[in-house]
Amino acid sequence: MSVREIAIWPNRVVCGTGSLGRLSEVLKDLHCKRAFVICGKTISEGPVFEQIKTLLGPAFAGAFTDVKMHSPLPDLAALVGRIKTCEADALISVGGGSAIDAAKGASLLLASGGDLDRYAIEYASAGMKRDLLPKRSIAHVSIPTTAGSASEVMPTAGIRDPEKRKKMLFWDDLLIPEAVILDPFVGTFANPRLTSMSGMTAVARCIESLYSKDRHPVSTALSLHALRLLNRALPQSAADPNNLRARSDAQYACFMSGTAAINAMVSLVHAVGHAVGGRLALQHGISHAILLAPSMRVLMPVIGEDQKLVLDALGHNPYGMSADAAGAAAADAIEALVEKLPIPKKLRELNLTEADLVDIATHTEHEYMMANLPRPVSTGEVLALLKSCW
Repeated sequence: MSVREIAIWPNRVVCGTGSLGRLSEVLKDLHCKRAFVICGKTISEGPVFEQIKTLLGPAFAGAFTDVKMHSPLPDLAALVGRIKTCEADALISVGGGSAIDAAKGASLLLASGGDLDRYAIEYASAGMKRDLLPKRSIAHVSIPTTAGSASEVMPTAGIRDPEKRKKMLFWDDLLIPEAVILDPFVGTFANPRLTSMSGMTAVARCIESLYSKDRHPVSTALSLHALRLLNRALPQSAADPNNLRARSDAQYACFMSGTAAINAMVSLVHAVGHAVGGRLALQHGISHAILLAPSMRVLMPVIGEDQKLVLDALGHNPYGMSADAAGAAAADAIEALVEKLPIPKKLRELNLTEADLVDIATHTEHEYMMANLPRPVSTGEVLALLKSCW
């Protein structure tokens, strides 16, 4: 195992039922007076948005309510113009990963003057290359409504360039929101499909942190407990949207999965997810759910006896099993979890053609996350994996 620094931890996190009511207090502690809200149409038309406006009172500076999946680059320019016009000194992102990344993208544009290319991640043999932001441009408070992306606790952001049909990726400590509010109440408005898709992103993050080449005991502990919580809470949240205990457990699990993954890193499943997302603008959790169990069968044997810990976290007794048998059973358990959820089960359901699989496999090879694989995986192996999920 390589020498690692446990370096990335979230900033302030306010959590629990009713924590949304502390929004004004959080803004005051950040010395902010005018907050601009960023969300999608579904949030803007519901009670959470109205409650936030009421809580902000005169501090409400305006809102951008048309966030699209993967935070398309052209939308961010319009967003930044609105922020400047309102003279806001804080952003409040309300929603899933796209809303949070839209706020991060606005921060990037404000700090960089519009030149994003130099701050985007490039991966070379020497490692990850990009310029660091000179300063934090504006305060950011995140209120996630799904338990999936964990963008609220991570220094990363993804912005889709629709012209190039690719996703630009960023990594900078200044992108971590300065405060996060985890209130299970706001999650109750996510429908079962969205709940399931976003939740499977967190599940995939747990698993990939467990077999990462840079895994360590802290990331493993966080991932295992997060996986244990999600295995129970995700199907409960999808079946009963108003189950606050399940919603809360899923939020905590997502938080832990993000902290684990940003320190241990993820690889194959997420790399394919970025390739598919950049090409088709699909929600990551769909491809994650489809690819996770087959990827586990390819990569889990690398962690040896720890495969038994994974199976135990998924609610099955590994006693008397060999390590590889436990790993195979863990992959079966993930398939069973996905089967309970109202989401696609095969890549052919995503408007992909078989011809697309070759292009996705080639694109995946160049994703920077592939450097975190526990063993080399060829483009041919990726293509075979994709075909097995077709």
